[in-house]
Amino acid sequence: MFNPARSRFFGRTLYAGLSLLVLATQPAGAADSGLRYSKEFKTAQSAAQFHVLAGELAAKRQQPQVAAEQFLEALTITADAELAQRATTYALVSKNDALILKTAKRWLELEPTSLDAREVIARAALRQGALAEAKAQCEAIIRDNAGGEADGFRLVALLYAQEPAHAEAALKILTQLVSQWPKLPGAYYAQGLLSLRYAKLEPAEVAARSALKLDPAYADALLLLASTQVKQGRIEAADQTLEQLAAVSSNRTAVRMGYVSLLLESHQAEAAKRQYLMVLRAEPGHADARFGLGLLALDAQALDEAATYFKPLAADAESSRRNEAAYYLGRIAQTQRRGAEALRWYEQVDTGYQALDAALRRADLLAHSGRLDDGRALLQQLREQYPAGTGRFAATEAQLLLDAGKNAEALAVLDAELGEDPNDGELLYARSLVHERAKRMDAAESDLRRILVKKPDDARALNALGYLLTVNTTRYTEARSLITKALELEPADAAIQDSMGWVLFRQGLAAEARPYLEKAYEQQKEGEIAAHLGEVLWTLGEKDLARKLWQAALRDNPDHPVLRETVQRLSP
Repeated sequence: MFNPARSRFFGRTLYAGLSLLVLATQPAGAADSGLRYSKEFKTAQSAAQFHVLAGELAAKRQQPQVAAEQFLEALTITADAELAQRATTYALVSKNDALILKTAKRWLELEPTSLDAREVIARAALRQGALAEAKAQCEAIIRDNAGGEADGFRLVALLYAQEPAHAEAALKILTQLVSQWPKLPGAYYAQGLLSLRYAKLEPAEVAARSALKLDPAYADALLLLASTQVKQGRIEAADQTLEQLAAVSSNRTAVRMGYVSLLLESHQAEAAKRQYLMVLRAEPGHADARFGLGLLALDAQALDEAATYFKPLAADAESSRRNEAAYYLGRIAQTQRRGAEALRWYEQVDTGYQALDAALRRADLLAHSGRLDDGRALLQQLREQYPAGTGRFAATEAQLLLDAGKNAEALAVLDAELGEDPNDGELLYARSLVHERAKRMDAAESDLRRILVKKPDDARALNALGYLLTVNTTRYTEARSLITKALELEPADAAIQDSMGWVLFRQGLAAEARPYLEKAYEQQKEGEIAAHLGEVLWTLGEKDLARKLWQAALRDNPDHPVLRETVQRLSP
């Protein structure tokens, strides 16, 4: 942070001290009005000092534009590169591009070799439409770059990749710069990189090929070409480019793993799997490739195949993926209803970001296998180990008690925790479920509304309240409004899509409800969603389809109360 006491123009005069005291007693925003006192200063040095003090006061009051303006005034009197940099920093915070340009230009005048100042000017000038200024700064960045002109071009591309609102102008400037360095492969690479950033795939490919024409072994350009081909969906061509890249690389495995990332970003799972398998053929012990294959199998719901990839990793005490592999093996066993095996896997997850979730899943498995006290004891251990997560652990314990039919105990746990923190959203949400289970709808609604007072955009609470009203009242218009807002916040959430479908059905709009419920069930094969979708299909006259859906759902959820009630009511 800039320290005015160390600046060469800061004088410890009594008059300056009194002036600062006067400014400090003014209300917020009075920094400008305080400028009248500058007339009373006798020297340019004291005038500069006054503007610095006013700027410091504005900075403390979270007024970045005023701070930058005051520092800039001081800079018209004195030459201090450190102060110019500080003025530019506050101008950047204020997001005032005209002011940013003024402060950064003054900074560059005082420190002509500052690459940071040039970068700031290049971006601000682009945003202001001062393209000649922007181009001049980019040209200087390229020529003066310590790593060479190619690195300078790359830096310009990275700078302008952060300006999506001005993509066309940025690409125009880079095209002009490339014409000044027509024999530099790195210039075309930078042009292609920026084109790819803004989804200009054909220009990106042309630029990559231009770079390769000048340097056929240019690895970055080959990777850029492969990237454009992947984005275009031309996977066979991209694979061929990748092989060219591997041939010139000293680390083919690293090349393939980088290519896999490109493929996964473009949702090319099968092509990614092929590359992972090639890595494993070359390096059978490559943990990341094996782990990646396991994740791909999980995404494809091929659980047994996923397990074959994870098990060697979990068994290897030296593997960097041991904990993650054990966690996913636990998830697989839990999904396949092998609770004892799932517990064994989860117990092996002792470090890493999944350790806490594994412990919570252990508590759930213990409780649902008749060992409720053991599950609660584990949650108590977690409270002691992770005090910051007390609310979450209490909510989990309450849910276990609720599932065991111990509603009063669940409520007691939550009431005790809410006594410590009455506005904890996680606890209020959990308590609303307990109230709902006990048919205390007013209390459940009250807890959800308390969450929304503090967090009006809490999609989960909005959805829960909307669904509560849908199922337990006839306030369908209000319920639909709440669910609509939740869906706007989380459009891909299956539970919210289910709620929207169900409230539409309750309003007599079965045809409109159907697509929401179909989308929800496609994402999450859950019993209640199956019950809702089946009832809508039944109402629309598609009874055979409804029966087929329910039969499949009952195989996976034989004891689901809502599903069983729906089937018995409509198709006994």
